[in-house]
Amino acid sequence: MPSTHNRLPALARHLWAPTPSTTHADSAAHRQRWQRRTWQLHRSVLLSHLYAFLLLVGYSLAGYAPLPVVGWYGLWVLGGMGFITWAYASGWCHTCSDPGLFVVHQGVSILGALGLLVAAPQVAFQALVMLIVFSADGFLARSRTSFAVTWLLTLAAVAGAMVWVGPEMRMPTTTLAGQLLSLVVFLGALARCIGLVIFFRGMQYRLGEALAQIENLLRRDDLTGVANRRGVMEVLQRSKAQADRSGQPLCVALLDVDHFKRINDEHGHDSGDRVLRTLGGLLARHTRAADCVGRYGGEEFLLVMPNTSLVQAREMLDRLRGEIASTDWPGVFEGATGVTVTIGVAMCAAGASAESTIRRADAALYAGKAAGRNRVVLAQA
Repeated sequence: MPSTHNRLPALARHLWAPTPSTTHADSAAHRQRWQRRTWQLHRSVLLSHLYAFLLLVGYSLAGYAPLPVVGWYGLWVLGGMGFITWAYASGWCHTCSDPGLFVVHQGVSILGALGLLVAAPQVAFQALVMLIVFSADGFLARSRTSFAVTWLLTLAAVAGAMVWVGPEMRMPTTTLAGQLLSLVVFLGALARCIGLVIFFRGMQYRLGEALAQIENLLRRDDLTGVANRRGVMEVLQRSKAQADRSGQPLCVALLDVDHFKRINDEHGHDSGDRVLRTLGGLLARHTRAADCVGRYGGEEFLLVMPNTSLVQAREMLDRLRGEIASTDWPGVFEGATGVTVTIGVAMCAAGASAESTIRRADAALYAGKAAGRNRVVLAQA
């Protein structure tokens, strides 16, 4: 499994890059979400640059940095961020291969910090902190190549700065103003890093929720709302393993709608679908929280009943059968006189497979069909 570190660029690409949709409405909604997230990132970077510029003004007023250098840094950032703002607002960015203009963002930040390193070695340490903090946005790169290039350039810049101004690099702490400004630099860097951590944790949380929804959809039957065959079989396998360990009884039942083909033939497949949908709701409402109901195939449903003996299962299923028979089916499809079900139930024997238990329940189900339908039949031991 790839590490979280390696997944971050791909995750950022999924969240930040606009992708084509199959419909115009989906495309418009996706672009709106992308624009909202892009503007959020842009505002965050703008605030970081404003914070850095105000700190540099403070260093200049305290006598640690030449004012012209601070001014040129401000003009550089103003020009770069102004261009990006115009590109977002006008939509010009969508004509680029990188519509988020990530490379431009990083270029403005990294080159600005490098300029400070060279032009104002008195605040080189603070410029290095700015360089590293701004480079942390590399986690939002659209591709692994951009991610790698950003950090390789940052490391090369840091190494070059250490060689270029290393002997002159000092923290300006000779005065109270310098000490306070240095403290604010570290607090700002810490806040920026915490903000990025919160951002990525939020992305991971949203991604986890999306994956959970996908997993749920993979195990849910669209028509009836209960588990599909895959979902109910997974529950059965887990329940069987737990029953084998604990020695608690486990019963499995197969339920089949009587004369379902006749319903489809006489009233249409839409009516048949409404019967299955209503039946799925009835089964979900009239079974216990510990039980699992799933559509096994066609008009067949599989019920998994943990910690349930055959006697208990028969009583519960007979009540369920009566509830289904007394349901107001004419409210479900026109011309209906009633819908009944036949149920076969078997207990999982120790050492027997889940599949063999289902086959026994299926045999009991067909015995019930042969005996006249609308009944619960226990499988032979």
